[in-house]
Amino acid sequence: MLAAALLAGACAPSDGGEPPKLLVVIALDQFRASYLEEYDAVFSGGFRRLRDEGRRYDRALADHAPTLSLPGHTTVATGSHPGTHGFNANDWIEALPTGERRRVLVFRDTSARTLGSPNEGGVSTRNLRVTGLADWVRDAHRDARAVALATGTALAMPYGGRPLADESRNHAYWLSERTGVFVTSTYLRSALPDWVARFNETILPRLKADSTWTNTVPQEYRHLARRDDAPYEGDGVHTTFPHRFSDVLDAIEQPLSDARRLAVHSRWFSTGPYGDEALFALAREAVGELALGQRGVTDFLAVAVKSTDRQGHDYGPRSLEQLDILVRLDRLLGGFLEFLDRAVGREHYVVVLTADHGAPNVVEYELEQGRPARRVTQQDIQAVLDRIERFVQAYDGDDRALPEAIARELERTDFIARAMTPAELAGTGPADHILRAYRNTYIPGRTTTYPLWTDDVLYGRVGDAHPVNWGIVVELEENTQIYTARSAHGSAHRYDREVPIVILGSGIRSGRGEEEARTIDVAPTLAWLAGLRVPATVEGRVLDVGARRGSPAR
Repeated sequence: MLAAALLAGACAPSDGGEPPKLLVVIALDQFRASYLEEYDAVFSGGFRRLRDEGRRYDRALADHAPTLSLPGHTTVATGSHPGTHGFNANDWIEALPTGERRRVLVFRDTSARTLGSPNEGGVSTRNLRVTGLADWVRDAHRDARAVALATGTALAMPYGGRPLADESRNHAYWLSERTGVFVTSTYLRSALPDWVARFNETILPRLKADSTWTNTVPQEYRHLARRDDAPYEGDGVHTTFPHRFSDVLDAIEQPLSDARRLAVHSRWFSTGPYGDEALFALAREAVGELALGQRGVTDFLAVAVKSTDRQGHDYGPRSLEQLDILVRLDRLLGGFLEFLDRAVGREHYVVVLTADHGAPNVVEYELEQGRPARRVTQQDIQAVLDRIERFVQAYDGDDRALPEAIARELERTDFIARAMTPAELAGTGPADHILRAYRNTYIPGRTTTYPLWTDDVLYGRVGDAHPVNWGIVVELEENTQIYTARSAHGSAHRYDREVPIVILGSGIRSGRGEEEARTIDVAPTLAWLAGLRVPATVEGRVLDVGARRGSPAR
């Protein structure tokens, strides 16, 4: 009944109560659901308030695989699975009519430019097949505004919605890892608005002045993380606090051009704790400059945080660095919620905290604890690719059966749990949770090379016998990770899929939501609270938020 109501278009709260004036999504990249429990004692700011006053869904999942950032964030933004919204991987291999193959980067668009970073490639959301919460908000009222901000390259774009003819209503900005300022795309606007340009010129320089990352975790809570000097963290040399920008420079061959030095510092700044400070400072500017939630219509604000992902990759879950990032975010989020209380009013906004995916523990940490785990090297992967090439060359059976034969040959590899063919992925028959997750992502002709990566593959040099050429998708064994990061997510295993979903706001009943929630449910739930119309592409459902306006029909 609920799904039918959603697809029919009307998505209003059942008693017609006043909708919220501002919908807020805080999306943390690579944030495990367990963090809110494991570090409960140390939180006293925004995470504390969300846990105490919000509605928590402890069985929340990203219901797709591979669990990569762009598919995950776009799912939150649109309420659709990656196989529907079109961003089913960070990149994919696409066959051309000539028979040649090319690597397609999801955002890359040579017809666009990045405003504020002239040497950075252009980006757009032309590959996006559906609309999202930002579009539904702006469609509801001509004066409604949607703003998306991020610290990850172009992560703001799927949250910001499709470009409108009136470019003054297009607001998606992210902190460039190339220039260290907030930028946008000419796909959306011809120039940065004055308030963003002013922020770049006056506020950012003060935040960039600090070039040392110190540990702010109170001494009594540092035992919640593992020891700080683990040799399997970071670059294996600079593994302990404080972390200095000068250490990063020392590891790079000198001399550096001014442009190269700027790029190195911009990446260090934008993916660390000071980038988060800049992000939430700009969020305050957006609320003030655009009067979000203060004009009698429903507005939307998305804030996507990348530091949790970058430091999660470099240092891993349970590291002191990751805990410090969370402690700092707790403080920033707490201050931001207090700001919204004053600027918008507690009774006028709803905020959702969620994530695009989780993450596994570092392999070497698991081994240190006596638990089974494996690190797959580039040489391991190349050996598999070489073996498949020989297998294909020697194959003399029916070509139509070749994908299935390659998949079964891949499954002879000790670190590959399963290989799924296009026939399996496109099927509608019975499926376990892993196959179902991959089916939710599948798009014929758009197959990711992950996780069978080598340096050649990462740079688009995909050989003729790579399984991607037959549309085959690979899932690694549990607790198995590739060599590309200290902690490498991407699987369909639960540690990569479990995420938080916490909803706080007027009319939301605090406590635990007993139902299983998924990231595709975030957008339709917020739409229902605001009485917005949603399209048939929405595959999520409205969560029971215990709203005083009336719980959704079942």
